[in-house]
Amino acid sequence: MRSLFIMLVAVCALAACSAETIKRPSGSASTMSGDTLCYRYAYAKSDPEIKAEVKARRLDCAAMLGLENAEY
Repeated sequence: MRSLFIMLVAVCALAACSAETIKRPSGSASTMSGDTLCYRYAYAKSDPEIKAEVKARRLDCAAMLGLENAEY
């Protein structure tokens, strides 16, 4: 019974330590990857910050997403 308790404490401790390294979605367009920016630009609601970041980085979203005849 004692070894089960120790194992449970160890698992909880490891889970707490690894929670800090989990990547979470960024709300800022300047920190998003090019793929994420293009996906959000093409499929999400229009966001002026995303549009400005795509243009600032000069991303070819149609090529990145494999879209033909896409208008950006």
